[in-house]
Parts: sequence; C-alpha cells; structure tokens
Amino acid sequence: MTPVYLQRAALHCALGDDLHSAALALQAGRPATAEAFLLHEVHEPRHYLYATRTGESLAQRLDRLIAETLGQQPQALDDCLLIVASTCLDISELEALTSQQNGFQPHDSTSLDLLANQLRQRWGFATAFTLNTACTSAANGLLYAARLVNSGQYARAIVLSFETPSAIAMQGFGALMLSSPSGQYRPFHPERDGLILGEAYAAALLTREPGDAPLGRLLGGFSACDTSSLTTTREDGSHIHWVMQQALRSAGCTAETIDLVKLHGTATSANDEAESNGMRLLYGEQMPALCLLKPWLGHTLGACGLSESLLLLKSLQNGQLPGVAYANDAMLPLSSEPQHLATDSLLLTNFFGFGGNNASLILQGCAQGDTACR
Repeated sequence: MTPVYLQRAALHCALGDDLHSAALALQAGRPATAEAFLLHEVHEPRHYLYATRTGESLAQRLDRLIAETLGQQPQALDDCLLIVASTCLDISELEALTSQQNGFQPHDSTSLDLLANQLRQRWGFATAFTLNTACTSAANGLLYAARLVNSGQYARAIVLSFETPSAIAMQGFGALMLSSPSGQYRPFHPERDGLILGEAYAAALLTREPGDAPLGRLLGGFSACDTSSLTTTREDGSHIHWVMQQALRSAGCTAETIDLVKLHGTATSANDEAESNGMRLLYGEQMPALCLLKPWLGHTLGACGLSESLLLLKSLQNGQLPGVAYANDAMLPLSSEPQHLATDSLLLTNFFGFGGNNASLILQGCAQGDTACR
C-alpha cells in the first residue's frame, strides 16, 4: 500500500478535550476518573469513562471535531471524502428523547447514513460513506480512506469516529458479563474481569502529501472476518495471526522491523486469550515493546481504531508511554516502566471486534516539524 499521512487530527475523550492534553495525561499515567452506574440485572455498580461534558448536541460536537481537524483556514471540501465510523449512531440522544416523551417513535431515530449525509451537506464534502463493523469500525475507516485517496478518486479524506454513552451499551455489555465488576481495567491479567467502556470523538485528515506537521503515516493494514463464530474469533489466535501477517505484508514490513505493538486488550477472557495466542504465533517469546491504551482511555468500541491510533502517535511525539502496574503477572511481556521510543517508530496496532472482524494497521510516527518521516 502507498503510505498516506495523518496530516491533522482531533480527539475528545475521557483523558482530555483535545489530543495534546489527552496524550499528556497518558504519559503521566494519569487514568481518567470513571463514574458508576447501576447494572439492572444484578443491581451491582459498573463504570463508564465520560468525555468532558460540554452540553453540545452530537451534531455540534461533530462539527467542532471537523473544524479542529481542518484547522484555521480550511479549503473547500469538494475534493474531500468523509467516512463516518461508529457503532452507537445517535442512540444517546434517542434515549434522552424517548425518556422525555415516554415512548419511542420510529421517525425519531437518525441512521448513520443520514447523519453522515447531513455532515456532507453542511460542510460540502464530495461524498460521505459510513462504517459499522463493531470495534474495527474506525480502523476500517482509515484503511478504506487510504485506498480511495491512493486511487486518486479523492485528494484527501476525513475519517470521523465517535462512541457516545448510552444505556443500551452499558446495560448490554453488563448483561453479557463483559464489563468489569471490580472497576479495574486489566487486560491480559490472569484475574481480569472485563472491560470499562469509554466515550470518544475522533477525526483525522488523510492526504498523500505530508503537509506542514503530520502526526504520522499509515503504511498499510488488513482487515478480515473470522466466520468460524457468530460472536468472536478463534481462541487459538490463528486468524489474528494471519491478519497481522497480511497487514505487515501490505506495508512491506516484517514482524522483526516493528518497534511497538499496540495491543487490542479488551480484558475479556476470550479476546485476550486469542490475541495472546496470535502474538505468540507471530513472535514466539521474542516480542517487541508492547503497550495498552484501554486502561486509560476506556474501550471506545467503534471509535477505538482512531482514538487509540491518534493517542499513540501523539504520545510518541511527546515522549513516552506509561508502564503497567501488573506487568509481572501479565499473560504477555508488558512493561512496568515507562517506555521511551523514537518518534518515527514502526507500530503494529490491533483492533479485534465482536463478530470476529479483525483489523491490524501499520503506522509510523512523525517528529514534530518532520515532513518526511523515514
């Protein structure tokens, strides 16, 4: 794949209301404060990581995200593709409206396609596509955007992803026994007990040329569905291993050239087992540096492919990634100490979703002011 640049980006999440402040919080190992809610079935508390409360509607927040990504002097967008990737649609606003009017009306709901088309009309994008592939939604959005930009169909593309807090997601993950009763988010810990969901809004501008200060490059990637199960992927890690191999091949890289692997790490039993096995198939016992982001950010579901990629690239520019307190007990060789890597490190980032949709991206950081990377 011909590399494309993540030229500009924006992130609103539990760690901060902009990408820079979120990266600083991550570097400091400062977790966001989770808020408790009651899981109805068992009358037990669970936790959620909210982004900064601004009082904005979803439309207002997405408009602000696009504005931040385009910068101070945006050009006309008639050559720019918009891809909107999400699992949550407008469910949060619909839940609030349903509560106010004591009932649901079918015409109240806004489909993801309609939401994307409204953004296209307001901003003047050439066209708008949508993706909903569970936890790989935003990762797939990046891959499709890169292919369409490289094909010459569009000069540039904005990938926008979001995950809003909703009762249906909170209660649903709890009912599936996937959310953490302890409130400790510990991927790959032998006694892990589930995930903590997080709210996020993320956007990135992709171009063939680097621009003034690119955040990083997307060198390649691969995505595929494991059809062996309706809900998950093979726990032997074989499908995950294959997806990572194909991602490396698309970028012209080998496993040995990767400096860091950003693990998906949901802290659910089957997913962590499958990813651990896939990593061992790829690397054996000699693994590169490994990192986790969900314990700080929360699992942002359809937005994680973009929110985690942006946070990782910005953190490399700023200096370091935090260690994991339980590293000595983990199923994979995590680091308990802060990790310092070169800004232009090669990164393998994993996103493995519900329904067996698995995606891996190959990214490379760019130093601030470096328009060439390496």
